[in-house]
Amino acid sequence: MTQEEQNTYTNWYVLLYGLGLEEEAISVGPGMTVRQLGAPLTVFDLAAVGAAGFRGWASLEPFAPRCTSEIESPKDGDVVPGYDALGRAWLVSSLLLLRGYTGHLPLACSTYSWRKIAGHQKRTTPAFREQLAEEGVDAAVHSSRRELPPFRGQILEHHMKLITLPEFGKETLLEVDAAWMCTNFERFNALSADCLNFRFALESATDWRYAGNLRIAIARIWAGIEAIFGVSSELVYRISLLSASLLESRGEDRLQRFKDVKKLYSIRSKSVHGDKLSDKELVEGLSGSFQLLRALLMRIVELGHPLTKDDFDRAVFF
Repeated sequence: MTQEEQNTYTNWYVLLYGLGLEEEAISVGPGMTVRQLGAPLTVFDLAAVGAAGFRGWASLEPFAPRCTSEIESPKDGDVVPGYDALGRAWLVSSLLLLRGYTGHLPLACSTYSWRKIAGHQKRTTPAFREQLAEEGVDAAVHSSRRELPPFRGQILEHHMKLITLPEFGKETLLEVDAAWMCTNFERFNALSADCLNFRFALESATDWRYAGNLRIAIARIWAGIEAIFGVSSELVYRISLLSASLLESRGEDRLQRFKDVKKLYSIRSKSVHGDKLSDKELVEGLSGSFQLLRALLMRIVELGHPLTKDDFDRAVFF
């Protein structure tokens, strides 16, 4: 689907895998809502929307049992600077990752709600039986009253293998995380649209999960960390010092963070250079590196602007 076609429609609805809700709907940003589907999504429902024009429906069948929610992104929520309605749904997914929901995926988008699709076949069974009795088999099958509207949408993230970290495996959206997303959404939107380094770091924070192995995932995360600081010399010392200064108060906590980041960078170097590392070291390196990147990104979002030399100087000296 072209960008022009994406911008034509009123609202976008993004089907989510692996994210549960304790409430029917939760606001996560201005006009942005995550809501329950309200019914199980079955292969028969997917086949029905396939008949309405969704060519990729069969590839979603393995994910269907854990698809229980969607993001609603309204067209009138578009802002400048910032993203269009579908892009804002991607921002919601990225914020969920930063808040620790690393097991979720935005699988597909539609111009009408996935709530209309989930449970469709069960809901419309009486209509099918009524038409069958009144008009016969041919009409009930080929001119069905239960047909869904023409489908406009596409597959988004479709990865059969996903790297996950147990400590970041939250599955049910918490109110505290939704509140943080609401408070910071517009700043996040503007930063993602206007700052190339921030956008690159954010993409690193989201797509490391699709890496072929842990070493590649670590390298991808550190590409994002280095982009945030924009340094090309004395990387270990400067990134360790600046990260500790930005994220911790003066004293033992800052010193310990400095040492931890230096250790993470050592694992990063050994990983990308093919040095021997145990599985435990790789997992610890990946977990710690992602924790560092997400903390830095959330700090930038809360500040509301890309990190500058003045931010670094104040972090170090005050």
